[in-house]
Amino acid sequence: MEDVQELRREILVQANALYEAKEYERAAEVARALLDVLPEDAEMRYIRAAALTGCGAYEEARAEIARIRAVRSDHAGAARQEIYIDRAEGKIRTQITHLRAFIAQLKERIAAEEESRAYCTVFLASAYSLLGAALTLTGESAEAVGAFLASSALETSRAKKAVEYSNALFASNYLPIHLRGAYAGLARGYGALYADVMPLSGRADAARGHDRIRIGYISPDLRTHPVGMLVRPLLFDFDRTRFAVCCYMSGAEDELSARFRAAADVWRNIQGMTAEEAAALVRGDEIDILVDLAGHTQHNSLPVLADKPAPVQVTGIGYFNTTGLPAVDYMLSDVHVDPAGTADAAFTEEMIRLPHSHFCYTLPEGLPAVAPPPMERSGSVTFGSFNNFSKVTDEVLHLWHQVLDTVPGARLLVKSKLFDSAEGRAVATERFTRCGISTERVEMRAFSRDYLAEYGDMDIALDTFPYTGGMTTCEALAMGVPVVTLRGESHGARFGESLLRNANQPELIAATPEDYVRLAVRLASSPEQLRTLRMELRPRLERSPLMDAHTYVRDVEAAYTEIWEKFVRAAGGI
Repeated sequence: MEDVQELRREILVQANALYEAKEYERAAEVARALLDVLPEDAEMRYIRAAALTGCGAYEEARAEIARIRAVRSDHAGAARQEIYIDRAEGKIRTQITHLRAFIAQLKERIAAEEESRAYCTVFLASAYSLLGAALTLTGESAEAVGAFLASSALETSRAKKAVEYSNALFASNYLPIHLRGAYAGLARGYGALYADVMPLSGRADAARGHDRIRIGYISPDLRTHPVGMLVRPLLFDFDRTRFAVCCYMSGAEDELSARFRAAADVWRNIQGMTAEEAAALVRGDEIDILVDLAGHTQHNSLPVLADKPAPVQVTGIGYFNTTGLPAVDYMLSDVHVDPAGTADAAFTEEMIRLPHSHFCYTLPEGLPAVAPPPMERSGSVTFGSFNNFSKVTDEVLHLWHQVLDTVPGARLLVKSKLFDSAEGRAVATERFTRCGISTERVEMRAFSRDYLAEYGDMDIALDTFPYTGGMTTCEALAMGVPVVTLRGESHGARFGESLLRNANQPELIAATPEDYVRLAVRLASSPEQLRTLRMELRPRLERSPLMDAHTYVRDVEAAYTEIWEKFVRAAGGI
């Protein structure tokens, strides 16, 4: 019997290690070998179910879960694994239903079973996080924020609390306008997680005497990714006589990463390091200005910045809202996103107002040719949006309804991850219908990575608000599609305005919701103008400040010089 138990322990460790290494088929095979000897071993069936899910063998995985429940009806891992399968199959509604039931069961167990309280709390934190992600996808942003905050409160380590709090803050960007006021101070709670952290840097760093200002860029997205595309000028075209650049990559590398590695003075991959270890590395490199490119996006490195390893710290490009961290000094912005004299009380950072754009767009390699306006072959106008559907609030849908109602025969083309499954499309259909839009006039396309040619099926792009498009707006313009945006009242809500002004297309900016509808309708009734824009938008874009890499890099470097000199002066020239 002891031999069997020793074998069990060995196989459990082996199977789990294979699973963590994402060798799912081997993990499933190893688990099956033990189950032949111990068919009622619930933990091994749990590992096998997870491995089968990773292989895409969902029915087999569900069969394993059923066998677990026959032995352990209260097995929390089995319940969670079923939810993972729901998610993998795109069963968004089913997933949310199962999560709500799972959360209720865990709460009951926590209240009734003291001996299993700690065990169930771990799963409850996970369940709330999964619920937050699912609700974000379906557009239920307020409840999503609440779920992520509940997860953060239940986690016991600061690192995990921070991850879930970041998730909550990211989800809050999807909130409709009328709810935003209630969440205005939410980001400061993230900073409170690090209130006891002592900064590694200080005034004495002003006297290090570097011959060049040392800039550090930290991100999980220094790769083929929207952020990677946007930072190319800063890494390829910086003034090497005045600046030294060090990159801190916190993820898997690819071909673009290799090009960044070759361009930078120093390249570090910090994936797998703790925040403290990464901060010590930055500190050891004597970085003067550390620039975060992720904000509260997935796999961010804000916990590194919380240690203040560099005396001056900046955030921007990859995220357009406040970090909430007092250790971050500046937000990279521009005069359009944050006009002079405006201030957003929610921000803990001081604004750097670049004179043009706060990021630079580069046309992707292999960009498809601009297609003729689709209205010429269909006989009617197609409006569209390739923004994440989570950005499409009911306020947006009501305006889109007015546009479609005013333009006879017009259709709407939308593309998002939510439409990957039947349940996702059903959720969207309910929202369209509730807001007065007949789904007979809507085409919902699933997510795909190669989608630029699909702009050939769209005449006019309708921007979302208050969470506007970023890269999607640039891509639409590059493919000859005009983008109608609504000027907002806050930092993030003016992002679309900045892009269009820097693309030399200010006439596409609406001042009010009524103007938004009128502008979209006017474009739809002007086929000659649409035809002209189709052919001229890309060349105009290439000549615009939005794509002027040289000017952009000099603007950013001037800002770096100014904030570094300001720090040195404040330090008394030590």
